[in-house]
Amino acid sequence: MSVADVISGGGLGRRLRWTDALRNPLGSACHHAYGSPVLAVVYHAVCDTVPDHLKHIYRPRTPKEFTEDLDFLLKHFEPTDLPTVTGAALGGPEIRRPSLLVTFDDGMREVAEVAMPILRRKGIRPALYLNLNFLDNRTLFYRHKASLLAERLSRLAEADPRRAVCAATLARAGVATADPAAGVMAVSWQQRAVLDEVATVLEFDTAGFLATEKPYLTRNEITDLMAEGVSIGAHGFDHPNHRLLTPEQRKQEVTGSVAGIRELFGPGCGSFAFPYSDEGLPDALFGELYGDGVDVTFGTSWPRRGGPQRRIQRICFENGPAPAKQQLVKRLLRGGAGNMKRALAG
Repeated sequence: MSVADVISGGGLGRRLRWTDALRNPLGSACHHAYGSPVLAVVYHAVCDTVPDHLKHIYRPRTPKEFTEDLDFLLKHFEPTDLPTVTGAALGGPEIRRPSLLVTFDDGMREVAEVAMPILRRKGIRPALYLNLNFLDNRTLFYRHKASLLAERLSRLAEADPRRAVCAATLARAGVATADPAAGVMAVSWQQRAVLDEVATVLEFDTAGFLATEKPYLTRNEITDLMAEGVSIGAHGFDHPNHRLLTPEQRKQEVTGSVAGIRELFGPGCGSFAFPYSDEGLPDALFGELYGDGVDVTFGTSWPRRGGPQRRIQRICFENGPAPAKQQLVKRLLRGGAGNMKRALAG
């Protein structure tokens, strides 16, 4: 078994020849590591000033950083789109050259306002993964609410009695911490109701925030983006961690949200991106989903050798300020070594 065989894991296209590797070593490395010529990347928002509802969750790329990411990636990968990737995964025409698929999760309005002008200039048609409950700013993602509350708590004086009240409220919900700002960020999807109690203590108006700030895209805005070639997929109803769900909850989140997105935006919107990751989910789940109307799924874990071509993994570049080149090479080295270790152990 060759090293390439060990690190590869199925794919959407043919195996690259050595001549391909010489012409494009990075594209070849990604092909062998991911088992596919497609490098799928995921972002959430692009902005110069990080809004409070994102501040304590991840570090979005600035427009300059996002542009530099794309400039680097486009030197090694041709832009592709979700219909092309889905078609190849379902047995259609193979993708024969190293290709780049750009995706965005959560349906943030910064995608339309900041990222899209950059993507248009680069000739990239991204895919947006939407949570049904957040559309039209109807509800607030519990992690976004937690970040807003954490920011309010971080600005309170140490002696402010509201800090102690919030800490006690969190403790009753099973989140024990001396720092209530850190505590609200530790609240899980199952515990999310406690955030409304903390919001009451801090006099934070969730409905007012949604009405004035409008953090999420509307259906009309999404329809306009689709007219430009932007693809749409499902990201669940309200962004739970699937590893914490029952099998029934898990399947309903996927198939139910895919059906809802299709109803709103058309029959071609049949892909699903797992919130957080699909790492650790049972293999049988994916066969059930693909047999129940889901075209392809996306995760953010490392590809498993021999995994289905319809189960595609993405890399996120919002893990700090390092440029895409540095993060991608680090990921390739770490993931390749991990796959080698698993193959030798198996």
